[in-house]
Amino acid sequence: MGFFLFKRFVSLIGLLIVLSTLVFFFTRSLPGDVAALYIGGNAKPEQIERARKELGMDKPLIVQYKIYMEKLVQGDMGISLRTHRPVSRDLMEKIPMSFELVFWALLIAVSGGIFFGVTAACFHGSWIDETIKWFSSAAVSTPIFFLALLLQLIFFNWLGWFPLQGRMDSFLEFTNPIKNITGISMVDTLISGNFPAFLNVGWHIVLPVVSLLIGPLGIIARMIRSSLLDVMSQDYILAARASGISEGVLFFYYGLRNALSPVLTVIGLLVALVLLATFYVEMIFNWPGVGYYSLAAIMSLDYTALMGVTLMVGAVYMIANTITDVVRRLVDPRIK
Repeated sequence: MGFFLFKRFVSLIGLLIVLSTLVFFFTRSLPGDVAALYIGGNAKPEQIERARKELGMDKPLIVQYKIYMEKLVQGDMGISLRTHRPVSRDLMEKIPMSFELVFWALLIAVSGGIFFGVTAACFHGSWIDETIKWFSSAAVSTPIFFLALLLQLIFFNWLGWFPLQGRMDSFLEFTNPIKNITGISMVDTLISGNFPAFLNVGWHIVLPVVSLLIGPLGIIARMIRSSLLDVMSQDYILAARASGISEGVLFFYYGLRNALSPVLTVIGLLVALVLLATFYVEMIFNWPGVGYYSLAAIMSLDYTALMGVTLMVGAVYMIANTITDVVRRLVDPRIK
């Protein structure tokens, strides 16, 4: 296990180096004067020239790359052209808000997907199985942005059950402001005893989380069903059944445990899917996370912020897949 983790760590470092190199040279090829964007509107030529020297844009491209990589090793992702603040500080403020959506979406998708997949396998061939298969197929094939807009139309415009967008009601931001402790809204409000804000944030988070979890839930449900049915037809299951082991033990201990191994791989891939989906969801629901930050960076051609977001997403994806592989080794002893 130690050697496996070491190899994954080396792979993570190599991926980040390649990714940072590609993103650096790609963003440098974008049109527009970076120094003028940094200064803003009505910039004078002397101000632009001073900003170009401050940002190091007056140096050759290979020298700029060397300086960028040296700073990146020290945790410095550069200065945002839009906010004029370190990108790492901006991301540290935005990541917890996106993590809040991703955590709840994956938690509900995994638990719900396993439940529906096991239920479909238990009632294989029945109307329950057919209903779950239809639902999972519809969930997988529905675009996330369309689902988000549909949820807004139904639950805000028609029924009025949930708010349209934002993290909390505007008047509560003045009467019950959230004390920033961890950056995760529901955790901070709970720790500080700010229960009106806790309930309001929970009310606002429902539709974004549902938009994110529907697709992964359908994928996991179908994977669990097919994997479990395949495992239950194996020879060792038939031999265990012939030896007198009860169906419940066979299904939930031997069958489900072995069926989870390929599903865990899919869950690792779903982390990347949900991370990318948060960009759509945060834009639609005006959620102040990494996705909304990236949209603002794209609109303002803030290439340093885009580079920071790209590296962050790549690192999170690699870490999530490493954790998934470790859990697979613990669950399935056949993987060594």
